[in-house]
Amino acid sequence: MKPENKLPVLDLISAEMKTVVNTLQPDLPPWPATGTIAEQRQYYTLERRFWNAGAPEMATRAYMVPTKYGQVETRLFCPQPDSPATLFYLHGGGFILGNLDTHDRIMRLLASYSQCTVIGIDYTLSPEARFPQAIEEIVAACCYFHQQAEDYQINMSRIGFAGDS
Repeated sequence: MKPENKLPVLDLISAEMKTVVNTLQPDLPPWPATGTIAEQRQYYTLERRFWNAGAPEMATRAYMVPTKYGQVETRLFCPQPDSPATLFYLHGGGFILGNLDTHDRIMRLLASYSQCTVIGIDYTLSPEARFPQAIEEIVAACCYFHQQAEDYQINMSRIGFAGDS
């Protein structure tokens, strides 16, 4: 990430919005606007704890899936034994932030509301991964679960995709 390509987004937030943010999470330190990617990831994980509180409980299983780039972590959220469909979830963060933990609650909510199995894919982030690595890892994980559906007891006859950024 080149510093000259970064907008001073935090400087553009209105005073009213800063008050709202500080009210939501008063103990949170300020965002490291000029921090390293590692520092920004650490802060993002810390900030997301607020949004992950109160997630529905359900059976959750973690699996490592092979790709040509190495193993990719996945997490299956199973609200019921016989799911009517499977939803693949691609976490947000602009391909540089985020992981399965930062988006745990939204995946649990989607599984709970839909009663479908939700599979979260923790693709490799940039700049460690260069385009199209993350996309290829996602495709590999989807293919893997499609081929191994019976072993994982998931319904791959009806699938969908969801995500955020």
